[in-house]
Amino acid sequence: MPYIPPKNIVLIGMRGSGKTSIGRTLAEFLDWKFIDVDKILEQGENLSVAEIVKKHDWEHFRDLDSKYTAQAAQEKNVVISTGGGVVLREKNIDILKKNGVIVLIHGHIEHLAKRVAKNNKRPSLAGKSPVEELEEVWQTRKELYKKAADAELFFDFETKNKKTDLLRKSKMVLKAVNNFVNSKFQNPKSK
Repeated sequence: MPYIPPKNIVLIGMRGSGKTSIGRTLAEFLDWKFIDVDKILEQGENLSVAEIVKKHDWEHFRDLDSKYTAQAAQEKNVVISTGGGVVLREKNIDILKKNGVIVLIHGHIEHLAKRVAKNNKRPSLAGKSPVEELEEVWQTRKELYKKAADAELFFDFETKNKKTDLLRKSKMVLKAVNNFVNSKFQNPKSK
């Protein structure tokens, strides 16, 4: 059976890793649709993530995350920014892989923590400082992220020109996707 190239690019990673900003930039570059799963979840439920967690609990939020992730995965020619906990349920990854290449993006915890600290819309998972929480979450999810990923990128640069950084990171994601797809054509039985 011949290898069929993916129709979507899926970004996974921790809170603050830049999935939304990079995904939006990449989608514009490709002239594709961009889907932020957290955003469509909040719109669909007419509640913020914080309100959902407060009103229900994290498990209820994870159920909703799975529902909206599955909807996003059905689209074609889209860049999908997932929630940070998408890897906690294997079925989410299975659904995303059917039509997409999954790229793990991450960086220095300190950089992620600065971004998370600026955004108070998302409740803390453990009630700790952003650095402590992100370090703890990374340690518990690292293997799940790596197992789910078809490609992995560690961004160790941040300049004062955010637009240039986002375009550079987007092109790196696209190159990683192309490398993965090309490797599948050369060896269709791998991964």
